[in-house]
Amino acid sequence: MTRLQFHPVWEDKLTQKQKEELFTFFEGLAPIHKEFGVALVRGKYKKNGGAVATVLLRNGFEKPMDIERVKAKILDRDNILIAEKEFELDLRLQAESALPWSFVFSKDSVIKPSIDPNNWMIHVHLP
Repeated sequence: MTRLQFHPVWEDKLTQKQKEELFTFFEGLAPIHKEFGVALVRGKYKKNGGAVATVLLRNGFEKPMDIERVKAKILDRDNILIAEKEFELDLRLQAESALPWSFVFSKDSVIKPSIDPNNWMIHVHLP
């Protein structure tokens, strides 16, 4: 059974209501098995011209995963590239679990600054 986990920083900073909203989103996802997946919770542009994509990183494997580096891309529904950046991380996803995370794209990594975030998709590639 897949479960939702929180990074210690998120555990301390999120309100109970925010945790419940993430749990409700998580429960609405189709389960994954023997794969890594990412589900976009929400996206937004920052006032400084950057962008933020809050996601659930999903480990469908029976063993924990360590994630140290990823390449993340925000696309729209027509596969137009909105933003792209490599991130250095230090995350451990427990077996068959999901972890909320936010990818913060700087202004210089945003290619299309005006596409409606409701049309965003995210792709995260593990090297």
